[in-house]
Amino acid sequence: MTTIDDRPRASAPTPGSARPTAARPVLRAYRGVHDHPALVRIANAARAANGDPERVTVARIDNDYAHLPNCDLPHDCALVEIGGREVAYGRTFWVDRNSGERTYEGRIFIDPTASGRGVEAALFDWQLPHLEELAAAHPTGSDTVPARLVAYALGRDHASRGLLERAGFSAVRRSATLVRSDLEAIPDLPLPHGFDLCPIDPADRAMQRRVFDADIVAFADHWGDSASDGSESSFEAFVGDPLIRPDLWRVAFHGDEVAGQILNFLEPAQAGEAVIGWTESISVQPRFRRRGLARALLAESLRAVRDAGADRAALGVDTGNVRRALDLYESLGFRIVSQVDEYHRPVWGGSPRADGLTAADPMTADDRLTADETVR
Repeated sequence: MTTIDDRPRASAPTPGSARPTAARPVLRAYRGVHDHPALVRIANAARAANGDPERVTVARIDNDYAHLPNCDLPHDCALVEIGGREVAYGRTFWVDRNSGERTYEGRIFIDPTASGRGVEAALFDWQLPHLEELAAAHPTGSDTVPARLVAYALGRDHASRGLLERAGFSAVRRSATLVRSDLEAIPDLPLPHGFDLCPIDPADRAMQRRVFDADIVAFADHWGDSASDGSESSFEAFVGDPLIRPDLWRVAFHGDEVAGQILNFLEPAQAGEAVIGWTESISVQPRFRRRGLARALLAESLRAVRDAGADRAALGVDTGNVRRALDLYESLGFRIVSQVDEYHRPVWGGSPRADGLTAADPMTADDRLTADETVR
């Protein structure tokens, strides 16, 4: 696997030099939970610069990273430092998707104050060969199971976008975060006939497991979702989320069957910011769709988070959703505030690349400089 230099390499001026040289990016391995405050700081700075209202916390990172599937953190996560301060990080993993493909995926977060200093290239030059190596280590990803590399770029991260496109990646799908800026004038939309709302006891893990499993069934035909994420570890991550609020969930039943649900929660207010009520995990079981159930549940969810103290509401959506989820959300007052593009590329291994390089021949320093200058 790709080796990450974990030794400190401070950029100090050489004796007798006329002037100090600027600190250069240094890539190092993930060192465990002690890195989580830095990951939170970086991720939140990147999200804020992209217009995304979501803010992660150390407690949520602790929970997520304790249950990550198909990711060996000491090898699959790296941070970038400049002058001894963490300014970016990346993580790789693999997923078997419901399309029948296996994807080798990379996620990168960069503190925007460090952009344009070679940070994007430092992470990218580690992550791309690392993804290729992950693919090479899984022979089922070559002949019997289609495989591809996947990367993501925040809508306003033009530097990463340019590097991805230069390396042969193409944007194939867009997701967005939407916000409803106030919780006034919420329409009165009763549930369709035959459906009832039932409260979920925060202490009833068996019922929470039913809701969790129903969500997996509802999203089984959703573009890009995992083929199966109903493991016990995934459920433990779900119920271990420090923001979980079963008392705010709105779950509709048809008889004894979970028919549809929205798993609402509140995000703690940041200094000087509004309290956000997240109306997330919006799903309806296939046989109950096209009856107005999702619309009624969303209106009820807006009232739920308002009454719990939220000032505004937010949710995420796949903008290419074939059931026109985006139209539904916008009709109830939500508006797009940030976007993330998903990029795909075939697994090339050592074969020639479109730009004449190979995966085993990473970009040179001159190539990186050209790339950085091109996308500024």
